[in-house]
This record gives sequence, C-alpha cells and structure tokens, in this order.
Amino acid sequence: MKKIIAIASALIISISFTACYSWWESKTPMDSDTPHIGLSDFLYNEPVVTSLEAPVQVLASQGLYKDTIKLRWSEVQNATSYRIERAVVTPDVNGNYTEPEDGDFKLLEKYVYKTTYVDAVLTNAIDSSQEYNNIYYYRISAENIRRGLESSPYTDIKSMDTKANGWLLPPPQNLNVDKGKSQDSITVSWDGITNAKYYLIFRGEKSNGIGMEQIQKVRGNQLSYTDKITENEQGKEFYYKVCAELSSGQQSAFTSLGLGYTLKDGAPVAPEEVKVTDGYGDSISGIKIEWKNTVSTSPDQTLTFSVFRSSNIDSSYTQIFSNLDASYTSIVDTSSLKPGVIYYYYVQSIIEKNGEVSKSPFSESGPESENPAQGFLLSAPTETEVLDTENSSTVLLTWKPAIGTVAPFNKEYTYSIYVDTDLNGNFETTIETKISPVNKDGLYEIELTKYPFYKITTINSAGLESKKSSVIAPNPASPLNVKATKTSNLGDLSKYSPNTNNVYPVLVTWDAPITETPYGYHVYRSTNPNTSFRKLTEEPITDGVTYFIDENETARAGTLYYYKVVSVNIMDKGKNGNNPAEDKEYNCAGYGALTRDQWFREYNTTVMRSQAKLTLMHKSNDMDKLGSETINGDISGTLYYKAAIAGLGAEITMHYENYCDYYVNNDEKLGGYFIVTGNTDTTSNMSANGNMHGIVNVTGMYPGKADYGKLQIKSGAAGGGTYNVETYDLDGKTLLPMAGVSWTVGEENRK
Repeated sequence: MKKIIAIASALIISISFTACYSWWESKTPMDSDTPHIGLSDFLYNEPVVTSLEAPVQVLASQGLYKDTIKLRWSEVQNATSYRIERAVVTPDVNGNYTEPEDGDFKLLEKYVYKTTYVDAVLTNAIDSSQEYNNIYYYRISAENIRRGLESSPYTDIKSMDTKANGWLLPPPQNLNVDKGKSQDSITVSWDGITNAKYYLIFRGEKSNGIGMEQIQKVRGNQLSYTDKITENEQGKEFYYKVCAELSSGQQSAFTSLGLGYTLKDGAPVAPEEVKVTDGYGDSISGIKIEWKNTVSTSPDQTLTFSVFRSSNIDSSYTQIFSNLDASYTSIVDTSSLKPGVIYYYYVQSIIEKNGEVSKSPFSESGPESENPAQGFLLSAPTETEVLDTENSSTVLLTWKPAIGTVAPFNKEYTYSIYVDTDLNGNFETTIETKISPVNKDGLYEIELTKYPFYKITTINSAGLESKKSSVIAPNPASPLNVKATKTSNLGDLSKYSPNTNNVYPVLVTWDAPITETPYGYHVYRSTNPNTSFRKLTEEPITDGVTYFIDENETARAGTLYYYKVVSVNIMDKGKNGNNPAEDKEYNCAGYGALTRDQWFREYNTTVMRSQAKLTLMHKSNDMDKLGSETINGDISGTLYYKAAIAGLGAEITMHYENYCDYYVNNDEKLGGYFIVTGNTDTTSNMSANGNMHGIVNVTGMYPGKADYGKLQIKSGAAGGGTYNVETYDLDGKTLLPMAGVSWTVGEENRK
C-alpha cells in the first residue's frame, strides 16, 4: 500500500496548469527560487488593471479670468498623467453655439501630471480680442504610459457631472466718453458684464494710455460715471478706460481708450448735417462724408476740421483727417477700410487764435443719433460655408447676406459665383452670374456643381461688383474601404518594435474617393465605435499616401480598436469620413500582433480558467485524483482530463477540443478570443521529475501554436526548458516562426 501511495504522489506534478503551476502551495519545493502560484492565487486573485476610467466632474471656469480658463477634474485611480484636448466654438450667423464633435477637438497638452490645468487663451488681453466671443470645450483622457495601461475614454462633455465648456471674462463694451458736451464735466458710460461687482475708471492724458491712474470705483449696477473738470482743465483732452472687477477680485481686460474733453468759453459749434454720401455699398474703395460749416470766424482766427471714425466692431475713435482748412465740406475716406464693416463718422471744428486752440464738440452723428453718418463698402459676403448634398457631384453653397441688405439700408444685391481648381488661382471662371438666391432662415443658399474652390462677389443695383470673397472649399468626399489590420499585415514584423505591452502596430489603409482626390487625411482611433475618437495625426497625411501605421503606445492584447479616416481639403477642413458604428463587418477595427511571450500569457489565461473547472484534480486526497472527467467551455468545446498510474510514475492527459471561454471584447459578434484544440500532457517519475508533451493549436483573435515538448518538470513544478510558440495571422500565414518562450513566462505575479 505504501508503494501505491508513493507512486500516486507523483500525480501532483502532472496535474498542473499549462504554466506548470504547483497544485498546492504546501507542495512547492522550498529550495526552489522559481516563482510559483497556487490554485488559491488564481481563484482569488484581484482583477488585473488593464485600462483606466474616464475623468469625471471636469469643470472649466466660466467668465472668471480675463485671459485664462482654469480646469479641474476628479483624480482617476492608477492614472499617472492626463491628456487634454480643446475645441473652440464660435457663434454662427445667428449668434448660437453648437456643441463640438470628436473631430473638432485638438490636442492642447500631453502628460499633465496634476488634476488641474490653466489654459492660457490670451497672452495680451485687449477689448477687441475675438477670443471673448468663443466658448472653449475641453475633454480629458487619463493615461499611464509607464505601465502601458489602455488610455481612458475622453470626458463625456454632455454628462450632468461635467461643465467642460468655459469662456473668458470679457471687458465692458461700448465705452462712450463725452466730447465737448459740458464745460465742467465729462461723463463716461459703458455696457456692463454679468457678475461684475465693481467697475474701475482710469484717466490719463496720453493717447497711448501710458501713465493712467484710477480715479473712481463704482458698484456693478452703475454703468456710468461723471468726472468733474476744473476750470484749469477745460478744453484739455483726457483719455479714459474701464475694467470690471468680480467679487473674487479678478479683473477684466480694459476697454479701449475713450477720448473726452470739456468746452472752453467761446468754443466753436460743431459742424451740422454731417452725413455719408456714396457710402452705402456704392463703392469698393472709399466712403464720402459731407458736412455743413456754420462757424463764423474773425480775421485773426484760423478754422480747421478734424474727422474721426468708429465702427460697429470697434467703438474706439480713430482720427482719419486733421487740419482740413475751412474750404473743406467733404472728404473721401479710403484709409484701411474693411469689407463687411459699418463705419460712423464725426466732424469737429477747431479754432486757433494766437496759439490758443479751442475745439467744438464732436458732431451728433454717431450710431446713437437720429441721423447717423454711417457707411460701408460694397462687400462680398464674409460668412460663407460649403455643405454636402445627397448628390456627390454637387454642394450647397450658403452665405449670410452682404452688409447693407437689411434695414435701415435695404439694399438689393445680386451675387456671382467664381470657381477655380487652384487655391491661388485667378478665379476667372463664373458658374453663376447675378443670381438672387432664396433667403432661408437668414442665409442664402444655392446648389452648385462641385468644384475644388469658390469665391463670391456682391453686385449692387448700379452693376458695381465687389471684390471677391475669401476662398471657400467643400468638404472632400469620404475615403473608401477603410481597413485596419487584425494581428498583422505589416510584412516582416522584425522591422517594427512592439510597445511595452508586447503589442505590434496596426496598419490602417483606405482608398481615395472615386470622384476626387482630397488634399489629405486625418486618422482617429477609439475603443468605442460611437465616440471618444482620438486624433492621431497632427498634420494631414498628404501626397497621395493612403495608409497609416498606428504605433499605439498603450495598445493591449485583447482590445479591439476602431479607426476613422477623414478627408480634408488644402485648408485642413473636412468632415467626411467612414462611420465605424455602421461597419457591420468590422473592417475598420483592428489590433496588433503579439510577441510570443505575450501570446503565451493570453493563451494561458484560457488554459488556467479551464483547469480551474476540473473537480478530480482538486481533490484533497491524492488517490482521489485518479480517473477521468470532461468539462465544457463557457462558449464552446470541451476539456478531457485523465489521470492514471503508469509504471513507477504517473501520466496525465488533458485534451482540448474547440475549447473557448471568452469572446473578443466580450462581444459575441466578434467571435472567440482563444479557441484551443490539442493536448497538454505530463509524464513524471517517483521523484516528481519529468516532462510535458503535446501540441495545442489555437484559432480566434490570435491564431498560433504552442508545443510543450521541451518543457521540463522538476520537483513537481516547471523547472526548465521552454514552451515553443508560433503565431499566425487570420489567413494562416506565419507571423512569428516557432521559437522558445521561457518556462517562467506565465508565472509572473499577476496581482
């Protein structure tokens, strides 16, 4: 009986996991320096962290700082850094904002090691900065590059826990300063901003703003201030500026400088009947201003005029003419006029006698007057867009009507459309002449034949044509046949390096659209076919190249990645790409091949799980382990176990037949992860030494073969030799030829 028991004890070496783990920790030889994992380790081990959660509670400051937007978010467990992307949203023609899409986000900062970030939007905050009109959206991904963890999805900007849209604290607008309305005071007024607790008023004597001092601080519900002027200061020019202050103490940028002054005794009257002629879309180069001189002078006095200008985009005053003698009652302004802008004109009378200067008030001809002296150039539309139609050979050209169309001007314009195949071409070809498109929701639109580039002109009722608009281009058609490799189609894998997770790159390929050749392409990647796509290309892929090699530094085995390729024009604009969510064949989904070591680790996960289901091999009594049983895979197939005494040792047979426990990405539609067929058998002697033998063929996500013929068993555990591993692509082509994998692979600490 003792002999039988001794022989049966040899079974402990053969009833092993594929990595030859010991049956019980108590049976592990104490003199071995080899790492061992017992059954209890496998059954009760903590889940292995392979990916990160998306940051939540992302908060962006909203109107709190004049030049920065500050971000903060909740810490993500196991993250060592964060990646921040930003999308800038500008108002549409109706002043509305639209939430950005994945393709609108651009990388702002990588490797942010805190859970706060300061986005320096402006380096020089001034009142005319267009950034004050924008809303900035942020999304954040958690990363741990060092450990090779899969980067998290991006922040869900629509989540109730998130306020990922921020904006700057704007300065007060429409500063207005009295110019000669009183002899003893100058009133400063402005348009207020939300949440202002105070307004600070500054005054100085230099037109460049140097040396200005704060003269008053008023409460946030007060939008004007009257500055008392002494008799000695009458007629003297002062410059004013205003900023807002919040309850936090943060201050806005300053308004532009506003010129103000009081009258002196005997100051001349302002010119009357100041008006614009030939300035309502009647010219493409100048605006004519006229006025009536009502100033009487004595022989010892000299009368001159100065002309100032403001606009609907900048309320500050610019002097465009000075020292015009008394013979002038009109002038044509051609100085730096911009299309699409309404200008307001003011004329001032100036009398000089014996070196003493006296100035009149500005003429009452600004935007607030009953009859403003306002004008504009005949201008091409400044807000234009090219949209797709259901017909791939046409586009929908849309634009906001040219300036002057609406009240009070009510000008009647027609438009011409020019095209060219060259961005820098002359645009001499007209495809539509003097059209009157239908106004739809405040926009004009017309369906046109698709060309690479367009320009628009405006034509007034007299037949005068504006200068051409800036170039606009359609969105190129979507690329075709977007495909991502699964395991590999890179050729010789020795030319490439795997990442820290032992995963090789993915090759993404596509075809150019049939109807056109886009200027370039951008490539995006996500683990979700519907959202959270990361832009992989900082610059578009150009010069006819239709492939991209994704050396994903955090790619992990068993993860399927979805790729989106978007066509762009020469201005790097485009919205059309493949839709991974509609790719029912998963052609645009891919993953990289594994190194032999990693392949064995992933394969071994299935084998260990299968053997944990067996009952005989887990009996406490050695003799009870003898016999045979069959268990089923969670998804398919069987594992057959048989333990028997053979001579002075034991023979363990473990046969797999189409055995599978896991789906790829836990998605039944993607098929089995590792599907195993073959034997992992063990032969041992009385000293618990022996060899494993058998070959296992694997199909599924990572096809390959494991040969156990060179693995040695010593003292009841793996003690030398190698597993031989060969890997294939999905078509059965060898990727990595048969070679040894150390017997220690698979026995690493999995905690």
